[in-house]
Amino acid sequence: MGSETVPKIPVVHLSKENFEPGSSSWLAACNDIRRALEEYSFFEVVYSEPSMEFYREIISVLEELFNLPDETKTRNTHPKIGHGYMGKISGFPEGLGIEYATKKDECQKFTSLMWPDGNERFCDVIHSYTKIASELNQMLVRMLFESYGLKKDHEPLLNSTNYLLRLLKYGRSLGETNVGFKAHMDKTFLTLLYQNPVNGLEIRTKEGEWIAYEPSSPTSFAVIAGDAWSNDRIKSSYHRVVVSSEEDRYALGLFTFLDGVVQTAEELVDDEHPLQYKPFEHQKLLHFYESSNDPDKRDINIMKTFCGV
Repeated sequence: MGSETVPKIPVVHLSKENFEPGSSSWLAACNDIRRALEEYSFFEVVYSEPSMEFYREIISVLEELFNLPDETKTRNTHPKIGHGYMGKISGFPEGLGIEYATKKDECQKFTSLMWPDGNERFCDVIHSYTKIASELNQMLVRMLFESYGLKKDHEPLLNSTNYLLRLLKYGRSLGETNVGFKAHMDKTFLTLLYQNPVNGLEIRTKEGEWIAYEPSSPTSFAVIAGDAWSNDRIKSSYHRVVVSSEEDRYALGLFTFLDGVVQTAEELVDDEHPLQYKPFEHQKLLHFYESSNDPDKRDINIMKTFCGV
């Protein structure tokens, strides 16, 4: 009997240097990104920025943060679900959130909450990381839109984007595998995840098979698609985290949200792809999602329910 081929998560290599928009390498990467998201709703990007020393600093400040007392971390409150502190709940990681983290003063506010006497190193590292990840996000959006022939549309979209940074810790398994984050779909426009060397993230393929994400480089990011803007050419990725390591797993998630009205571009509608969604407001979609009475089923058809044609 022949062995079945295990699907491989696509990998794209990007660099700010020697990577000119319009060049053959740029256009090839644009198409690679589009194909990866259409097929898997997910891919790995190996990014040349910045140094390995900086990535070690990122994990170091995360460890410092999560070593704080619980009563300190609970100061990170927010009226929106998943934007502030979430404690040690089965099926979810421990996490804190910084909204608008690309702004230095927002990182400073968060730092002052955690360390009233100050922690300049933490603030600088987290703000620098968010700038790098948001710039990568903007590059990916530009490339994806160009691959669809939507050059004129990416600038207004990027100008209406705001970011939530989630700082996450998945406790060690203590000898038995456990679900660190239940299977779900993100309702963001796009999600970028960076992790320490402890794996656990899994992606479900269109065929229903779970495949493990194992970064090929310490400078890799996982890129996870959101819903609706592409008229179902790209669908949200169903993913989970399964922890089987004796070490803690740390991750940073940069979640992108859109202000104003999201409307399907005319170029994405044709006979093969009839219009699927009415114009909608991203923030209202999130509120609708959070208020759903059945959390286990709300991922499946919530876009159709909320704004389907």
